[in-house]
Amino acid sequence: MHVLANRMRDDVVLGSAGARLVRIEEAALNATAVREQQLYDGWLLRWAASPSKRARSVNVVAPPAGALDDRLAFARQVYASRGMPLVFRLTEICPDPGLDDALAARGFAVYDETFVMSAPVREPVAGAPAAEALRFVENLPLPRFAAEVGVLRGKSAEHVAEHARRLQALAVKTLPLVAYRGDACVGTALAAFDGDLVGLFDVSTHPDFRRRGIATALMNRLMACAAEHGATQAYLQVESGNVAARSLYARLGFTDCYRYWYRSPAG
Repeated sequence: MHVLANRMRDDVVLGSAGARLVRIEEAALNATAVREQQLYDGWLLRWAASPSKRARSVNVVAPPAGALDDRLAFARQVYASRGMPLVFRLTEICPDPGLDDALAARGFAVYDETFVMSAPVREPVAGAPAAEALRFVENLPLPRFAAEVGVLRGKSAEHVAEHARRLQALAVKTLPLVAYRGDACVGTALAAFDGDLVGLFDVSTHPDFRRRGIATALMNRLMACAAEHGATQAYLQVESGNVAARSLYARLGFTDCYRYWYRSPAG
């Protein structure tokens, strides 16, 4: 994996196409910002009490100046003082292309590969349930939206509250969307706007209503909203093992941009 990361950095990121990928990564960081974070020598350390690893890991945002072992010592102290494990989030467009190899040599194990996919904002794709079957609610208050996501994903009250606080503190504009069938919430999704980009997050469907086109209906509605807001390119993130979601997004015109993965000390 790290060999591909180095090649991506050499062949892609130095060109205009690579600059666009870097901009998508910046937008994703803006859309997932947390209060509990600190910059240190090219690393963005985050330690939110969140189930999302992106919110409690080291993200590499710039080339380093100091020695790796010194930076590792600092990061270990930060996370240990908060009772949290040291987790790195690494990408194929990492501005420190040797870091993945260096962490692997120090015994950091790799896991949870995720794809960042993107698509032009375009007309909705057919195949969603009939409009009369679903009732969409836009701009639901963020605490209520977080609660609906929490119910669909089986999250604890603590995680729901953290999710709501994080969404309310974002600097970028968001548009929460909830789909109801009758009075029951059957799906959620969130758009985060950043210049001409729109990130799609919290796409969830009630377990009893999956494979009925609800996710497609949500995505179509968000794409229409994105066009109204002037966005021209959408992006989202999906774990490599989530075959059903990757297939859905491919049908909606999304293609792979780059990958990221996590590393932690073995054990």
